Amino acid sequence: MENMQEIRPIQQAYELLAKAQQVLVVLPEHPSTDAIASGLGMYLMLNKLEKKCRVVASQFELPPSHRFLPKSKEIHSSLTQLRKFIISVDIEHTPVEELSYDIEKEKLRIYISPKKGFFTEHDITTSASEYTYDLIIALDAPHLPSLGGVFTENADFFYQTPIINIDHHAGNEQFGQVNIVDIIATSVSEIVFELLKEFGHNILDEHIATNLLTGIISKTKSFRSLTATPKSLNIASHLIAQGARREDIINNLYRTKSLSVIQLWGRALARLKTEGNGMFAFTKLNKNDFDRSTGSAEDLPGILDEIMVNAEGAEIALVTYEIDTASTGILMASIKSHNGLEILKEFSPAGNQNLTRAFVADSLQNVESRVITAIRTYLEQTRP
Repeated sequence: MENMQEIRPIQQAYELLAKAQQVLVVLPEHPSTDAIASGLGMYLMLNKLEKKCRVVASQFELPPSHRFLPKSKEIHSSLTQLRKFIISVDIEHTPVEELSYDIEKEKLRIYISPKKGFFTEHDITTSASEYTYDLIIALDAPHLPSLGGVFTENADFFYQTPIINIDHHAGNEQFGQVNIVDIIATSVSEIVFELLKEFGHNILDEHIATNLLTGIISKTKSFRSLTATPKSLNIASHLIAQGARREDIINNLYRTKSLSVIQLWGRALARLKTEGNGMFAFTKLNKNDFDRSTGSAEDLPGILDEIMVNAEGAEIALVTYEIDTASTGILMASIKSHNGLEILKEFSPAGNQNLTRAFVADSLQNVESRVITAIRTYLEQTRP
């Protein structure tokens, strides 16, 4: 019998999926477009395989620009109905006449009226059902804590249930029973496509193709980024041939911009500076910039995308922005060879390797200076 360690991770994942009945697909807190799109692609694939599936991301809110994605409403913000609490009553000698309940002062009361006799505590036992899901698929998550409350509030479930861990970042902690971590892949969507092929090409349809192409386009900045590879281009070509709606993707991700966003972009790009032979690009926005443009912090990831694409050779992009006169936000994007969470660790950041956010109770000028110093130090220590 072939040793399990010798089987390719994708084949191991295929075998787990073939046996599973109910699958939980979980995305990181504050998921990237790639995570959202690959999660929806996985959801559609599992539906075709007649598996029950739920996609969840802690505190998730669907960005308006992503509403075009097939099944975009199927991502839930919390994990519910994970396990049932069972109350068993022995009715062999005391049959039930009536069953009712009420809730009073945050307490549930259950009333059981016997036909004869009465019940005692010896007739009642309690237990917990099996978990609703028999398999977990984690997408674009470097480690379990990056899943946010979905993990921290249900840690026992994650430790007792098989996990397929799919990612393309070098810093992944390999926390799954099966780890498909391909650091050469441009995106998680590209890896999901490879897994889908194990089930046969007849699984792929225009809806799955549209989701997976969205993930690839978002990570390669519509193939303008240096991270694009011949393999990603070949996969994209195949997805388009299968009906992926490329124009819808481009229009929603890149062409549909409000005037306020364009004005905010202009202010950010006017202050853009670079260091380290263009490796590090940074800019800042003060409160007045937001007031005049009527833009918001939610528009900033798009600015980071533009910086990463248009600043030739940029591997790290930074925007520091003033929330009010006493508080500053930090938003940083980095390619997969640099870990934003590690670089900004002194600022208690949240997010993932590619998009990292933090907030500091200090002035814009002070925070910008501190963050730039931290990035310079990191690059000096890690540069070959």
